[in-house]
Order: sequence, then structure tokens, then C-alpha cells
Amino acid sequence: MVLVEGENGDGVTVEQDDFDVDGGPGPRSAPQQVVSAILGTREGAAEGGYELLSTGVTWTDQAEATALRDALAAHKVENVMLVSAFLAAAALAQSVGSSVGYSRTGLLFLEPDTATMAIVDSADGSISDVRREPLRSGDTAGELAALVTDMQTLPMRPDGLFMVGSGVDITPLKSQLEATTSLPVNAPEEPETALARGAALAAAHAPLFSSSTAALAYAQDPGTGAIDPYEVTPGYHPAFDEAAAGEALAYSAVADDEANAPTAFGNRPDLQTGVFPDAGEGRRGRRPAALVASAVAAIFVIGVVALAVALLMTMRPSVGERPNPGQPVVVPSNQAPPQQSQPAAPPAPSAPPQAPAAPSPAPEAPAPAPAAPAPAAPAAPAA
Repeated sequence: MVLVEGENGDGVTVEQDDFDVDGGPGPRSAPQQVVSAILGTREGAAEGGYELLSTGVTWTDQAEATALRDALAAHKVENVMLVSAFLAAAALAQSVGSSVGYSRTGLLFLEPDTATMAIVDSADGSISDVRREPLRSGDTAGELAALVTDMQTLPMRPDGLFMVGSGVDITPLKSQLEATTSLPVNAPEEPETALARGAALAAAHAPLFSSSTAALAYAQDPGTGAIDPYEVTPGYHPAFDEAAAGEALAYSAVADDEANAPTAFGNRPDLQTGVFPDAGEGRRGRRPAALVASAVAAIFVIGVVALAVALLMTMRPSVGERPNPGQPVVVPSNQAPPQQSQPAAPPAPSAPPQAPAAPSPAPEAPAPAPAAPAPAAPAAPAA
């Protein structure tokens, strides 16, 4: 398992781990161990305040890849791209070719019993002129030299050669090829994790590799892998009739009655295509971020496309921190000394109490009414 920095999967390796797997079912089986590693890596990244952009898993066994697909769906693990070993090698070839200025890179993918040759376009990652040959003569170097000679006669001649091995030590073969071809021969600096980094690159550039039509005829070929990394949509399966045609043909594996129904391949009911159910939000128990290191190679190798650009990782707060609007983000290194507090001025004396207002004078009594005049006495009669 490798953890790679950079949103395009082309950064430095942040962490690398190996872990044991068991061949049988159980919690230590290869699919369950891979699911635990993915969940643990995601939780560790979240606790550190990083964002895990995508995850790529490369495989060499079709049945194990199907079991991993089912395990990911059961655990509701999203944003995981299953990449065949051949497409992981092609993604790495595109990255190397772009870095050295090749327009086209010749890919030579070696397995214990087969060798696959292809041309990878550095601009868009498209794959063309795919040719797969068995290695039977015992002279592996001679057979590879013949493949490279044929590659040089193609109309779209490559600018250089890139070798990737799966279960094969390519170091001595690289030296022998350099002596027989005029093309520059390149190989990964770390062959053990080369396919993991290729899976990371393919996951980061999923639309480019999913749109390649040149490898459709090899869609379910265990040697070159599936063009659909999820293996959940209808695709193509090689129908090989050596006596009739002499080469592998491809036919549509789309179901007749229901487009989303699982489709079994011949007498291999374990190999199916279908559609993932929507895996919504799910919470898992905590998994360890770092697994026990071991020298035993796992069937699956994970390439995790990393976390974020270095500047973003240094400037972004961790997940547990939240910005405080009332607190400044940047604190100056030389702060001004605090000003001495001035004594408060004494309070002003209170005003003396005002004298009570004089009572208003009582209203004057009304003058008595004048007395009525006495009636006049009657005059006395005359004598």
C-alpha cells in the first residue's frame, strides 16, 4: 500500500506499508484486508485534517477482484477504482513518457508467462496496438527483443520503451534489451510499488482510461484486465476460438432483458457484471491507519491518490479546528507592549439638594354680598 501526495497522483510517496493476507475467507482474506486498509487510511487522513481524493486498487486475479468489489459494496465504501495490472502499467507509462517528453511511449508489461506490448499516448493516455504474446521458449530476452523490433516498425513509432513487471524481476531483462534496441529503455525506480502508483494515477485520471477504446477487446482478459475499472457496467468478454479465427474476438456482454441485470460469463458464474447499489453515507468502527509491515506480497496493491497539495496541507486547519471570527488568524511575532492603564477620574460631586418650593397662596375669600336696604317706614297719617 502506498500513500501518494498530489491531487493528480504524481507526487512523492508519503507512506508505504505491506500487510499479510490469507487465501481463504475470513477477516484476514485479501478483500477484507484491503477494505480495512482503505477505511483506516481515510480515517487517518481525516484526523490529520487532510482530504483523500481518490483510491485505486490494482489486481491480478479476476475472482479476487470480484470478491473485493462485493466487499466494497457491502461496507458502502465509495470512490474506489479497481484497475487491472495492465491499465495500471499503462497509466504509469503515460506519466513517465510525459515527464521525459515522449509523444508516445512503448509499454512492455511482463508477467510470468506472458508479455504485453502497447503504445501509450502521452497527451491523453489512449492505448493502441495492443499485442499479447505467451513466453514459452525459455529465451525471454530473445522473445522480448522480437516484440520490441516489431514495435519499431509500427506507423506510430514510440519515442522510448517503458518496462513494468508483475511477479517478474525486470532488472536483468532491461539490461539485455538495452543492448538489442536503439530505443531508450526505462523502468520504475521502485518496481515493488510501481503498479500501486499506476493505480493511483489511473484513479486520478479515470475519464482518460475509461474512454480508451483500443483495449476493449481485452476487457475481461486476465492478462490485460478490464477497461471498466469498476466492472459493474456491461462490457465485453473475449470469445477465443483459436481454430476458427486465430485471435481473440470481443462480443457485447450487455444483458438482453434488463440492462442492469448481472451477467455471468459462460461457465464462470463468479465473474459477473452488474451495477453497484447506491452506497450512501455509512459509518464504520475505527480501523488502524498503519498495518503491520510484512515481507509477504498481497494479491491487491493499493495506490491512494493523495491528500492535497503541500501548500494546502500546511495552510488548511485540521478537521477538529474551527475558525473563530473574533480571534485573529495571524498573530504578529513582535507584539507592542500593553499600554499602562490611566487612573479613573474621581466622580463629580453631586449637586446640593434643592429647597422645597413655597406653597402656593390660598385663594382669597369672596367679598360678602352687600346688605339689602331696610324697607322704608310708611308715612304717618296727617293729623
